[in-house]
Amino acid sequence: MKQLKLLILRSTFLFVALVIPDLLYSQAQQVKGTVKEADTGEGLPGVNVLSKLSNNGAVTDIDGNFNITVSPGDTLVFSFVGYITEQVPVRNQTTINLSLREDIKALSELVVVGYGSQERARVTGAISSVNSEEIQEQPVASLDQALQGRAAGINVANSGSPGVSPLVRIRGMGTVGDNNPLYVIDGMPAGGLNEINPNDIESIEILKDASAAAIYGSRAANGVIMVTTKKGKRGKTQINLNSYAGVQTAWRQLDLLNREQYLAYGRDLLGDEIPLRFDDLGRFADVDTDWQDAMFRTAPIQDYNLSVSGGGENAVFNISGGYFNQEGIMVGTGFERYSFRANSEFNLGKFKVGQNLTLAYSNRNNEPYSSGRSQIEHMIKMIPYIPVYDDTRVGGFGGAETNELDGSDPENPVLNASLQRNIDQNMKMLGTAYVNYEIIDGLNYKFLVGLDMNFGYNDQFIPVYNSPGQYQYNALAQLDQTRSDFISPLFSNQLSYNKDFGNHHIDAIAVVERQTYTSRIMNATGQTELTSAIDVLGIGESPTIGGTRNEYALISYLGRVNYDYNGKYLFGASIRRDGGSRFGTEKWGTFPSVSAGWRISEEEFLRNISSITELKLRGSWGQVGNDKIGDYTYELTLAGQQFYTLDGQLVPGITARAMANPNVKWETTTMTNIGLDMGFLRNKLTASVEYFNNETNDMLLPVPIPPSKGYDVAPTANVGTVVNKGFELTANYNEMSGEFQWNIGGNISFIKNELTSLGIGNSVAGSGFITTGNPVTWTEEGQPIAFFYGWQTDGIFQNETEVEEHAFQAENTAPGDIRFKDINGDDEITAADRVNIGHFLPDFSYGINASANYKNFDLSMFFQGVQGNEILNTNRYHLEGMTRLFNSSTVVLDRWTGPGTSNTVPRAIVGDPNANSRISDRFVEDGSYLRLKNLTIGYTLPSSLFSRNGDGFIQRIRIYATSQNLLTFTDYTGYDPEIGVRTDLGNQGGQTQTLNSGVDFGQYPQPRTFIGGIQIGF
Repeated sequence: MKQLKLLILRSTFLFVALVIPDLLYSQAQQVKGTVKEADTGEGLPGVNVLSKLSNNGAVTDIDGNFNITVSPGDTLVFSFVGYITEQVPVRNQTTINLSLREDIKALSELVVVGYGSQERARVTGAISSVNSEEIQEQPVASLDQALQGRAAGINVANSGSPGVSPLVRIRGMGTVGDNNPLYVIDGMPAGGLNEINPNDIESIEILKDASAAAIYGSRAANGVIMVTTKKGKRGKTQINLNSYAGVQTAWRQLDLLNREQYLAYGRDLLGDEIPLRFDDLGRFADVDTDWQDAMFRTAPIQDYNLSVSGGGENAVFNISGGYFNQEGIMVGTGFERYSFRANSEFNLGKFKVGQNLTLAYSNRNNEPYSSGRSQIEHMIKMIPYIPVYDDTRVGGFGGAETNELDGSDPENPVLNASLQRNIDQNMKMLGTAYVNYEIIDGLNYKFLVGLDMNFGYNDQFIPVYNSPGQYQYNALAQLDQTRSDFISPLFSNQLSYNKDFGNHHIDAIAVVERQTYTSRIMNATGQTELTSAIDVLGIGESPTIGGTRNEYALISYLGRVNYDYNGKYLFGASIRRDGGSRFGTEKWGTFPSVSAGWRISEEEFLRNISSITELKLRGSWGQVGNDKIGDYTYELTLAGQQFYTLDGQLVPGITARAMANPNVKWETTTMTNIGLDMGFLRNKLTASVEYFNNETNDMLLPVPIPPSKGYDVAPTANVGTVVNKGFELTANYNEMSGEFQWNIGGNISFIKNELTSLGIGNSVAGSGFITTGNPVTWTEEGQPIAFFYGWQTDGIFQNETEVEEHAFQAENTAPGDIRFKDINGDDEITAADRVNIGHFLPDFSYGINASANYKNFDLSMFFQGVQGNEILNTNRYHLEGMTRLFNSSTVVLDRWTGPGTSNTVPRAIVGDPNANSRISDRFVEDGSYLRLKNLTIGYTLPSSLFSRNGDGFIQRIRIYATSQNLLTFTDYTGYDPEIGVRTDLGNQGGQTQTLNSGVDFGQYPQPRTFIGGIQIGF
């Protein structure tokens, strides 16, 4: 049924694009005229005159005259840098004369800030904006994915797995815990961005300093991302149809051993104890499986959006619906979303009533993590002589046999993807409704009600497959189902005042609001040996059931005042007081901010310098908080499902596992920001420079306690201080003369992160490194958060003399083993010789965008990159570690086999007696990369094709082709230098996510995408 719907949609689009234009063809006409400067009355040369329907254009000559061919139903757009853009309907006119007024100050550009908006020229905080065109350029599932490289100071690491949210960090990391920013969608703090259609987004503002973000108080320490969805506009009803479809592929594959190379390598590694199958492959003698080809595929991606918008004098509306489907480039993964949005606003005298509503359903096929390993890990370790499919085995998939037969126990990743089911389904409703009453001129009261509601369902099923004696044997069909619901209502009372008194301007707001959060989770599991055909809990044996309920409430009082004199001297101040139920005796926190700005370009001594259009110096200081901890860490809580032995039997019980800390309070980040905004040549060239210093105190962290205390869960306390400081630069140049128009811009940010104190007296360790148990990251005073912690290497021992002359490493150290550096000089290699061997935060990150238009053609390119970061590539442990028999990289073919044969790849010896595979700089790589993130070429059909008698039904058709991740320049040897989230790791309040940043466990790589699309306006 779904395929039939998609076929009908595609057929309809094809009919509209090819047939209707011919039916609506009509004759065009010549229009001429003069454009003058409003104040002087002189002709204005170089004004762009653009057809709104066809993108045909002309430029006024030295006297301001122009001549252009258009259709009667067209509209001419007159634009010139530094002047207000005008639009004039053609109708039956053959001569159009008009005057343009200067808009040097650009005060009409509004920036969305917390609880309102501000004119760009009056902004004193650090705010970056991303518009809808930049968001829609990329074929992505969620809006946060599209932010990558678009704004200075924000780092985004996307996951290639469909529907998996990226890691988003604004101006570094301020805590070992949760570093995720706050998202505010149409005034409602909310999550679940996968259910928000990027096509519905009008703009995104990123609030980076306290002046902008402190209005959100206890939730703003990691930055705030403001999302505004599209609203209706007065005028004729507009219908827009946007769609694209394309394919995705893996942009890189690794060089792995084939069958013969694997057999030869295995004999060298294992010596006399080679597996029995090596001497007689039997029915597998002709099998040479490329497991990368078996797992990677060419995957389709498609997106369809239809919107209707318009309005009259007293009402506007925007309604849209969308369908998105992305299959993963790895078998068994994918994401699908249906979305609906309705926004409206009505003016009823002094009352203004409006609403924003999103409804969405999503379905995600998750990547399976079997035995704690990613699919990438299974894929690169799987035996090449084992077939993908094997009809002789239960379930029909190939796999390793006993240790004596194959000597190895990797899992068949295609089996995991095909037989094991793991899906997430979500139904989301997000909306706000408001009424605004104008009490007197400039004074308004607004009551807003918001609701964020989500119903989730996770369904996991593993059938019976394989047989006893075979690896990856599953004797019981297993079912695991989890149902969850989340409800968060918001009630907000807002009193605002906006008024001009001569040269004085005041903008103030006072708010009282309350937001609560309630989540419930119920989980049930069951298993049976009877059948795999019925996957319902009712037939299972040994069923278990459990559940949780969490509640959180936040009450807030806040106020903000912005003042400016003559648009020249700017001042702002805000304060917010939050009371949160996650805290005990310290429930309340106060978060102030102050800011000031000086528009130097408005001073008399600069007014006569025509090349300087804008020059504004601004600074801010303030405090913001982080409340992202568990809901009940301040008090003693009880845990069920604890078993005790009484009278020789296990009986269930309840106990307290975590010590209470009633004095726990907010993390507080003090932010200082200095910025300089510049505009030259009537804002053809604009630039912005920022310096920031953010210091986080009272960092929330689990504090280890001795077991003698009687608790096995560490209590949360306020310990530690973290500093993030750096510079940001954004620049943009526009050239809009003639039929050829172009733009180039970019941003770059430098960030330094340091943990300056850690009150618990211990370092904080990340997850263990494979089987060695050593932590992958370490956090301690004087270092950045979560640096890679291990040994430094110094080549390979070439002979016995070198072994004897070096510090002692192990009893069985021999030529061909790695030589590790004796850092502390005690003539022995121990854990005390571990040091900082790299960090995932880049020295700088950047984005470069360029676009051009010539007549009806358009071209855009977007590059994104990072420089100076390291990646801990654990895949190299599997591919080059040579600790036991698995498939490996072709790198092991160049292993040490005698003096002088290699100084980088050690000898092959089972058991790894020298611990060559311990965590060291051997596995740390330069993660720098430059990526052509997006390349788009488009063509807009001439308006004359579909206008008739001045009233064409179709207004615009644009067709385009886009490639995403077309080129990647990097020295990183893994699948992808962009390391996203490992989805199987528990979050623990964000700490696990933070402490494993930059570690490549075999995360899902980014796809290379090619799409074709069409945009139709009616």
